[in-house]
Amino acid sequence: MKSAWDLFKTFFLNYFWVGVCVLLTSIILDLMYPNSCNKIFIVIIKLLDAIGISIVIASIFTFASGTSQFIDKIKELLKDIVVRRDFLANIDTESKREALKSIIQPSSSEKNKYPNIGDYYGYFIDKTLEIKEKSVRSNYSINARAYLCSEKNIIAVEGVYTYRLYPSSSGFNDIVLGFEDEESFCTSVIVSDPNGERKVFEKPNLELYDEGGDISYRANIAIQDFASKKNHIDVELKLTEFGKDHWKLIQFKALQPTDGFRFQLYCENNIIIQEHSIFVVGAKYQLDMNDRKDTISFSCNQWVNEGTGICVLVSIPSGDK
Repeated sequence: MKSAWDLFKTFFLNYFWVGVCVLLTSIILDLMYPNSCNKIFIVIIKLLDAIGISIVIASIFTFASGTSQFIDKIKELLKDIVVRRDFLANIDTESKREALKSIIQPSSSEKNKYPNIGDYYGYFIDKTLEIKEKSVRSNYSINARAYLCSEKNIIAVEGVYTYRLYPSSSGFNDIVLGFEDEESFCTSVIVSDPNGERKVFEKPNLELYDEGGDISYRANIAIQDFASKKNHIDVELKLTEFGKDHWKLIQFKALQPTDGFRFQLYCENNIIIQEHSIFVVGAKYQLDMNDRKDTISFSCNQWVNEGTGICVLVSIPSGDK
């Protein structure tokens, strides 16, 4: 590798001096004949200026391109473009969509078998790119307890839901909670920011929703004002749901993309788990239930999409009622 002195000598013994001499020549001629009206003479001076400047700039660039730092920088740029393709991460959404469609598309044989297969590929490309428009969650955890409510003499389930929420491209979306019956309720929703500040929403007001006969009671909790400019917030919900007489169907369905999910249920008062179903697509999960069938645990440490959920049917055996 050349020393700094060798590089210095190379720089000042190449065409740099030629360019300086050409510039000086044009300056001297201009000073000697400042009032010349000869157009050819003026053109020659301007041409010498342009040539001199070009030679000086070219020599400086040639010197810079010969340094190891310049070569390493070019190597990194080429790696980003050719190998890692990092430049794709910085293009706009529409350009990403077109790039993905160019890469992920059915082959000619697939199109011959089913002409509309391209719509299938396009659907998942659109779903993937939509994620930036949604608030995503991580480490979603549900700890629930099923017990016999002495006041109503029916099964009740208390649950504590916790997760970390990240903003979409437009900020934080509302927290939506809902129940299928009007007796169930939310005790509180607590949101905390990274600085430890928190805001408590006591007993959110539930409103009736009728979607073509599908009745539910929901509350939308706006958190954008509190969470504005935060990179994430932590959410905790305390819910109580009631069953029907001696049984209760416990249901949960993810409405947002979620990175990691855990569900735990413990039963009291001789309540046992009768049936359970898990709805997960494209992710691995673990399910454990003890021999007494009064404790169940479900966990998934991967991304799960909207629609992922769990159903657990609990009841008091007929002989224990």
